Amino acid sequence: MRNDRHWKSSPLTTVVLAMLLALPVISARTNTAFAHEGHLFYVGVTVPVERVDASYDKTVDNTGASHPQRGQVLHDNDADDTFAYGIGFLAGHRIPLLTKEDGFYISGEVDLAFHGSQAKGQLPGVGDSPGRNQPGESWPDRWSFEKNRSYGFTLKLGGSPGVLRSWDTSVYVLGGIRLIQAQFQNHFRGCLSDMNCTSTDQPEFVSGTTSRNLDYTAWTYGAGVERMLSEHLGLRIEARYTQYNSKRWVELFDTVGVRIPTRIDADDVGMLMSLAWYF
Repeated sequence: MRNDRHWKSSPLTTVVLAMLLALPVISARTNTAFAHEGHLFYVGVTVPVERVDASYDKTVDNTGASHPQRGQVLHDNDADDTFAYGIGFLAGHRIPLLTKEDGFYISGEVDLAFHGSQAKGQLPGVGDSPGRNQPGESWPDRWSFEKNRSYGFTLKLGGSPGVLRSWDTSVYVLGGIRLIQAQFQNHFRGCLSDMNCTSTDQPEFVSGTTSRNLDYTAWTYGAGVERMLSEHLGLRIEARYTQYNSKRWVELFDTVGVRIPTRIDADDVGMLMSLAWYF
């Protein structure tokens, strides 16, 4: 199940639009010799705007079960994507390569970002009962995946070849590693008994919510462009893709002999805008 999301106005929207409009508005040439001379440290603020995609895969293994579905292995899955935004902070060090006149450089930076919005959906459920909520069936759980914060280290290789130098602009490629903290929640209701339940009022029907904190290691790739707005201030716009590692675990219902292997996959693609102050 994929849910369509619509853009909602927010203070971050205003910031993003202002940063985008600033690039063509500043037409006068600035002196960027400072940004290409010697080893430079910089700090800045970032605005990530991204599309987060998450998938939930669930298996109900009744191999050792004691209920009527024993021996069956059922597979269920759902996916959703959502538009997410956030704010963050960075610090880095830029080192010139070759000669200062060439304008080529390599930089390393660390950053911290806070994110918002949720990917969410509902499993279709697998089973023979109308509600697909009898023992041993895959219940139609409602789920959500929320990206909360991330930490990153990124390397950038760039330069200002040809006419870009006269425009006080540089382009670069980037790659890095990120540690992402997210939360997965699952809301369930179904029959947990050795025999099929015949009424929703029976105590064998259970409901609840499970929550799990997920720590991902992710790899980020992309490219960007930077325009110097003044001798010390640069505006950057980057396109990024981030692939998370898979998270797997197994839930056990020993009373009825059911195992539930679970897998969560995620990635995101988006744009990151930032202002960097060189000193």
